[in-house]
Amino acid sequence: MSLSRVLIECFKEDVNTDDEVKLHEDGYVSKKLKQHIGREQFKEYDKYGEEVWSNAWNEFSRVVFHTRSSK
Repeated sequence: MSLSRVLIECFKEDVNTDDEVKLHEDGYVSKKLKQHIGREQFKEYDKYGEEVWSNAWNEFSRVVFHTRSSK
């Protein structure tokens, strides 16, 4: 599964809640991702470079915020 899809599945429910601001905190993101996909899978994604993570978060924003605004 792509990193962007994992981010969408894991964090879409955080949008429009008090937890949305935590999406900018590495500790919160890491902990929740480990709970969502497991420690071993997280280690694989954690090896990705900054550009891959940035692109995945951009895709998350595009999908989640587009979906939210079209409701």
